[in-house]
Amino acid sequence: MAVDLFEYLNYRDFLRDAYEAEHAGNWRFSHRFIADRGGFDATLFNKILQGKRNLTPRLVSSFAAIFCKDDREKEYFTNMVSFNQAKTHSESRQFLERLVATKECKVQALAKDQFEYFDQWYHAVVRELLSIYPYVGDDFELGLMVRPPISAAQVKSSIALLERLALVRKKEDGSYEQTEGFITSGVETYNTAVNSYIQQNLNVAQDAMDRFPGTERNLSTLVFSCDEEAYKDLVEMVRRFRREVLGRVAACKKSNRVFQLGLQVFPLSDSYPPPLRRGRKRRIRGSEADHE
Repeated sequence: MAVDLFEYLNYRDFLRDAYEAEHAGNWRFSHRFIADRGGFDATLFNKILQGKRNLTPRLVSSFAAIFCKDDREKEYFTNMVSFNQAKTHSESRQFLERLVATKECKVQALAKDQFEYFDQWYHAVVRELLSIYPYVGDDFELGLMVRPPISAAQVKSSIALLERLALVRKKEDGSYEQTEGFITSGVETYNTAVNSYIQQNLNVAQDAMDRFPGTERNLSTLVFSCDEEAYKDLVEMVRRFRREVLGRVAACKKSNRVFQLGLQVFPLSDSYPPPLRRGRKRRIRGSEADHE
């Protein structure tokens, strides 16, 4: 069965499925065969599929020649590699937009829905407000409930989007209620869309220091040092805490306000001793390098 490149947003998934499809019809199409055609070591292909190695520009060209049928597919494959291996959110977003702009792309609708929902921080706020505010078309009043306020036009378009995505539904009396729905898709598009959403919410959190008195907000930060094992434990603790927060919120019967809780854990330094970077040596105080 032929594999459709335009159904993929992850080049490793595509290479894995395309290889298995070719190999099933032709046993000579092996890792060794691919290595010989591409001019690289026979173990490299497996390392790429496992995520242990990325594709260089030369390898992109080699794999495109092996697995792509025409220039259109080669262009899509090249953008997909750039998207998956992007080092910044802006690069990731740039290449994902190129992918979904391709007319043959089969994931346009899903990606568009995700971008549209996560592109504006207030969509989630409006959805929560609809569970406590008896909205019946008074867009301006609902917009004033948001902090910072949003326009009536933004409220109207936000509710239309939430309805289309089945995240809210209109009741018989004209008001709205939340559904259990949520946007799901491949991890690649999800992460790119959510990164933009998180960036917006960090900006909103920064502005909250001026918008609300100290009695109405709780902002804090903590800087510490630990090892990799402790860091992994901290990440799991944050996940458990999020589940506990969601459980407590679910048990709340008389909600009357929308809140944002931000949890971030990220490195502020290199590990010590730092990794040896290719092409240059680095002197480390107290290491054996000082005594050479």
